[in-house]
This record gives sequence, structure tokens and C-alpha cells, in this order.
Amino acid sequence: MAAGGKSAWPVEMPELRGPWLGQGSPGSEPVEFCSEILAMERSVAGITFSPSGDETFFTLHTPDGGSSDLMWMRMIDGIWTRPEPAPFNSGQIDNDIAMSPDGERLFWRSWRPLPGNREPEETVSLWAADRSDDGWGEPFPVECGRERQPAVYPGVAANGTIYFSRRTSPDGVSIVRAERSGKQYEAWKAILSDGRLTTDLCVAPDESFLVVTVFPGPPISGQGDLHVSFRNPDEMWTPLQSLGSTITSEITEYCPTLSADGKRLFFCRIDREDRSVRARTYWIDTTFIEALRTGSDGSGKEKPID
Repeated sequence: MAAGGKSAWPVEMPELRGPWLGQGSPGSEPVEFCSEILAMERSVAGITFSPSGDETFFTLHTPDGGSSDLMWMRMIDGIWTRPEPAPFNSGQIDNDIAMSPDGERLFWRSWRPLPGNREPEETVSLWAADRSDDGWGEPFPVECGRERQPAVYPGVAANGTIYFSRRTSPDGVSIVRAERSGKQYEAWKAILSDGRLTTDLCVAPDESFLVVTVFPGPPISGQGDLHVSFRNPDEMWTPLQSLGSTITSEITEYCPTLSADGKRLFFCRIDREDRSVRARTYWIDTTFIEALRTGSDGSGKEKPID
């Protein structure tokens, strides 16, 4: 098993009992999620859970945003353990973690040395680790069509297909899709691009919709909002549309993740103008997304990019 880096948990740990950090179930309006441990001077972002809600990973950022660690918690005998560095945390810069809906594979991005190298990389790569009888195995860089992926926040479908954003031209960022082939993946195909900066994303387990963070344009600055795109029966995707007043606020929403059953949406909010305000995690029942689907059917369809 890989060894985690060092990162002490900075706040007192309350006793949390039951799945989902003992938070019950979300409702039809977003509410802050487990603020007693996830709201602090250091930003917590991008939380992801096992299918039964008894294991979680999230990113812990330093106050200045210069470094980040992947943190790990488990529910043992009904009580949650204190957050600790994930077994595969490098102790350098690791973030943007997502678990597959079957709970057997984790993805994240990292600047850790690639195989054969000794120094941290100058560019980021997408990494993964598989669950084994002994816990989480050694991490490996993800390749799509034998190409290393400099990906942003991945989303994972139930069939193993991954989605992520990446630059597809000097001036353009697209959402792309890559089907699983053994331990690695087929060459990615771009499915959606609307000229705006699309970054963090998650995908419904059945690939019926994507939730994506959209910024007005590069560089990443100002207000970001969560948008949704629906997959039509002809496998084309509808143009990105805002998640609407249920989610959108006057500050930035980003880092969306979904539970394995697609019924819980987690996301973060941060005020980018007030740097003293750290990211806070929220969750909400995803039923409201189905209402948006009804409004999107029949509207313009975006043809996949070959």
C-alpha cells in the first residue's frame, strides 16, 4: 500500500455517527454540509464518498492555496475516524479527487513525479488507485489512448467511463469522454464546448447528465456557477444551462460531486473577492435537476466534436 504524506488535522474532531458523516439526508434546498469539521481556516473542497457513505475523501488546501493534501475518513463501528492523509497522498500537491460509483477506483490530479522521475512534475497529471483486499493500492498515472492526461477534476460513470475538461485547441477547453479499457482508457473524444471556461465536473452514474463549473472566461477569476448538460438518446449533449436559483448565488460555486446513486449533489462556495472566507461544502437532493431536464429537451442540441 502506498504511504500517505504528512498533514495534521487542524481542528478538534467531534464524534460523528452514521453514514454521510452523520448528516442524515439532503433536502430540496442546499444546506452546509458538516460545517463542524469542513469549515475552517484551511479550505476543504471536492468531497467524494463510497457508495454506502461510510468512507470519504476530500482535498485540504493550505491557507495561501499553495499546497493541498488528500484527506481520508472512514466509519468504523458507526463512528467516523479523524481525518488523516490518504494512503496515496504524496505530501506535495494532490487535489480534485473523485470515486467511481462502485467504490473500487479513485481518481485525482497530482504534480507528483511520474514513473521513472524523482522530482515533482511541472505540469499536472491525472492519477488513479484501485481498492484491494489490503486497502487502496499503489497509484498510477491515467492514460487515454496511451497518452498521459493533464486533466482537471474527473467525473466517473458506473460503467467506468471518465469525463474531464482539457484544452483541445490553443484557445479552447472542451469536456471530453474516455471509455475504460482494462486499467487504462481508450482515446478521449470531445463532447461539449461552448467557448467558456469549463473546469470541475461530475457525471451521473448512468451518464444522463453532467454538472460543470463554468467561468466567464480565462483566467479563472470572478464568479463561477454550476451548469448542467443532458445526454440525449442520440448521444448528443444539450448546451450547458445554469442550475438556476436553487444553486446559483452571488459568489462562486464549484467542485461538484455526486453520490454513487446520483441522488446527492455536493458542491463548494467561496467568495473570491474576500480571501478570508474559505470554501464551504454544501449538499442538496438532485431531484431538481430532473425538472431542468424537462425544460432542456427539444432545445438546441450540441453535436459531439470528433
